[in-house]
Amino acid sequence: MPSSPSLGWERLQNVFYRSRPCFELNCTPNSEVDQNSNNVGSFPSSLEDYMVSIGPYASHIALYERSGAHYAKPTRSIDIYLGSGNLVCSLPWLVSIGEIVALGWRSDCSLIVVMRSGKWRIYHKLDGDFDEYDLQSDDDLLDVRFWENGFMARLANNTFTGVLDYDKPKSVSLEMLAPEEQAVELHGWDVISPNANHSVDIMVGINDSVNLLKDSNTSLAKGPYDIVSLPPNKELVALYSHESREITIATADLKRTLNIFKSDNESIPLQLQWCGNDAVIVSYKDEMKLVGPSKDSLDFYLDFPAILHSEPDGLYYLCGNKLSFISRVKPVTLETFKIGSTAPSAILLDAMDLLDQHSPKANENLEIISDFLVEAVDGCIRAAAEEFEPYWQKKLLNAASFGKTTIDLYNSEEFVETCNYLRVLNIVRQPEIGMFITYTQFLTLGAQNLIKILLLHKEHFLCLKLADFLDLPKGDILLNWADCKIKTAGDLNDEQLANIIIKRLAKKRISFASIAEVAYQEGRKVLSIKLLNEEIETAKSIPLLLEMDQDDYALVKAEDDMDVDSILYVLLTLYNKLNVADFFKILDGKPNSTGVFKANLVNMDQNLLYNYYYQDDFIPGLAELDLKNFFDKDSNGGSLEAKRVDLLKASRLLLRSKSTNDDGQRLKDEVKLVEAQDKLHQDEIMPTSRYEPVMKTIERIILVDLRKAIRFQKTHKVPDRQFYHKVVKTLAPIPERRHELYEFATSKKSPIGYEPFYLELLKVGDKRQAAMYVKLCTDISYKARVHCYLKCDDFKSAVEEAAKKKDSDLLEAIKSLTDNQVYLRLIDDSLETITGAGRFG
Repeated sequence: MPSSPSLGWERLQNVFYRSRPCFELNCTPNSEVDQNSNNVGSFPSSLEDYMVSIGPYASHIALYERSGAHYAKPTRSIDIYLGSGNLVCSLPWLVSIGEIVALGWRSDCSLIVVMRSGKWRIYHKLDGDFDEYDLQSDDDLLDVRFWENGFMARLANNTFTGVLDYDKPKSVSLEMLAPEEQAVELHGWDVISPNANHSVDIMVGINDSVNLLKDSNTSLAKGPYDIVSLPPNKELVALYSHESREITIATADLKRTLNIFKSDNESIPLQLQWCGNDAVIVSYKDEMKLVGPSKDSLDFYLDFPAILHSEPDGLYYLCGNKLSFISRVKPVTLETFKIGSTAPSAILLDAMDLLDQHSPKANENLEIISDFLVEAVDGCIRAAAEEFEPYWQKKLLNAASFGKTTIDLYNSEEFVETCNYLRVLNIVRQPEIGMFITYTQFLTLGAQNLIKILLLHKEHFLCLKLADFLDLPKGDILLNWADCKIKTAGDLNDEQLANIIIKRLAKKRISFASIAEVAYQEGRKVLSIKLLNEEIETAKSIPLLLEMDQDDYALVKAEDDMDVDSILYVLLTLYNKLNVADFFKILDGKPNSTGVFKANLVNMDQNLLYNYYYQDDFIPGLAELDLKNFFDKDSNGGSLEAKRVDLLKASRLLLRSKSTNDDGQRLKDEVKLVEAQDKLHQDEIMPTSRYEPVMKTIERIILVDLRKAIRFQKTHKVPDRQFYHKVVKTLAPIPERRHELYEFATSKKSPIGYEPFYLELLKVGDKRQAAMYVKLCTDISYKARVHCYLKCDDFKSAVEEAAKKKDSDLLEAIKSLTDNQVYLRLIDDSLETITGAGRFG
């Protein structure tokens, strides 16, 4: 049985700290690493000759052999190991690339390499691919400080430059605000990383004090301070002076000193780092001292110099072949495991031991804490989360499970979550996975980001299992698997590899476009096209198809998808890429694309549509463009002769084809109309709008001079029926022109008859004029004429029409419609004439 966790605790005032082993690395002596090729990639036992950088959560360790090292290799590399010492990859590094000043890590475990020249690289996936940038510095870089999303570097001219955000890699520079005449000697420094409340700043030891670079009035004297270190939360600062061997802990604004600790070790410290946010660790060749807010310290003796890496909940240190973690003992752990503790969680854990021994005292313990069972269960759950040893995790969780069975309506959500998360942590803490992350760090990182880090090691199977277990999406895992498969499956041809990937990702709702891009970058063009065939979203596949010069296929996919935006994107790309002939050739037989082309691209080049119609011999389109030129010239004030040329040109084009011959003839006739309209437009007596419909022009002329309208109608061959209808509708509403309308109607036989005249006049309320046209309506029955007369209140004509036809019934019907004695007498006379009977007989 593992010993009690409390046996490793060290007390500092009223708090406890503990150092716990994480991994024992399988190291090889440096001489064997250099001389035996079989040990290439083995973790060296001594790190004195190496530049070392521990990544976030101690998930990676990067090593680079320093310049001038005794065992410097002819061919250098940046070797990246797991926290357990297993090699992940080696990144080749030629000396000609540049001298490395520092290695650092981004929060997502991307490696940052900074060179003395100011150039820097970010290796995103630890597979050799990188992006390189340049700080454009005026001088050489001396040293660098990193934070999770940026870095600052000190230059030889005592200025600072760096990058505040790796996603926006724009360099920034900071200079000291000291007076020019003041001699400046820089010592230690550290970065106050930017956040929502403040911008980046540098805390730097200048001469005998430490200052904020942006505010020279904020300082702390009693230096010089050779090492400056800020905790993860940037609220405090630790300062070390070689001269006095004192560690000063102050607030980050330098207004309040919290502690001054004088070290009894006379050697120069190697590192000064924070253990969490409330204690400092200073490392020497053979020991580490942990300093808190008091004059006391804890000593940790070492066999080898240690490499320190600070985290918000503690500190990792790499010493010889061991990776360990120092942290403060949390109150819940202290209450549970402290000797003689009477805390509910301690009593519950003791009750579990008694239960295992079948002791009746187990129930007595439960009775003692009956009022604090919830607190006891919660304490055991949280204490389990803090333990590295699975034995104690299981023991504490069993105690919690035992306790919660006696609690009514206990919310087990935290218990289940802790059990699940500890299962995950115990898996990734295995040496072959090599990531000894704490429970607190895991909560901060999140399960999905943990999986992203594991994907850097190509642990696809494990990631899929974790995603299943934690009910997380698998899309990114499968995409990463496909990318790695393409890059490493050199023994498979494109057809075989496509079948494997498509079969594995079928029905997974995965975008194939990004995988196809990787295939294209790896020189597998056929594979890339096959993968793009599986892409559901056309818009994602088109850019890559165009990049691969699959122009026609890209347009076909956009056409089939009927995606206007995608079609337009392809057309714009091809317009700038191809010559006109090839561009039109691709458009051929694609109606949707042609429509988008006509609606959008022609505005970019006025001759483009003409060339398209011309090569296709599309006569209606060419004629349409000539008509457009006509109207454009008109709007710009062009002469009639210049405009007339376009109309005649369009007419001749249409006359060339049988299918458009009639249109051409009509357009030819329109030329005369346009000339007449243009002349009328200049006539102040008879104004008209140019190029309006002919009937509208005729209407305008009728209003001025009916005789001119008749001549205009004959000249332009307007059908008589149309003309007569227009005359009626135009003159009927004008009282003073109705006599002229009657003369026009009776001048010759009307092609539309006379009923339209009657109806229009009746509509405007002129019944007398309307009645004049009834007798002319010979194509309707006498009864209809009688009805028309009656509508016009012309009883006399109605009676005469009925009497003429000897229709006594109709006369009787008319008689019932009037009380007028004159009309009644006329009706009676007519009836008497028809029947031969006297009025009084």
